[in-house]
Amino acid sequence: MYEKICEILLNYVEEPEGGLTPETKFVDDLAMTSLDIMTMIGDVEDEFDIEIETAKLREIYTISELVAYLSSLK
Repeated sequence: MYEKICEILLNYVEEPEGGLTPETKFVDDLAMTSLDIMTMIGDVEDEFDIEIETAKLREIYTISELVAYLSSLK
């Protein structure tokens, strides 16, 4: 799941120096805008055939937090 999320992320941002890690922050480290994040989340929802609550997105800042949330849905 982590690898697939990283693959999706790299459609929206350039890979940072040192690569993506579970602790990579969407806004602080990747400079993603809210539009970038919402579009990326749409791709994640399509890939994993799930729906992420918009309110829950306010609590997800890193790749590992997204992975943990997706894991809790399955």
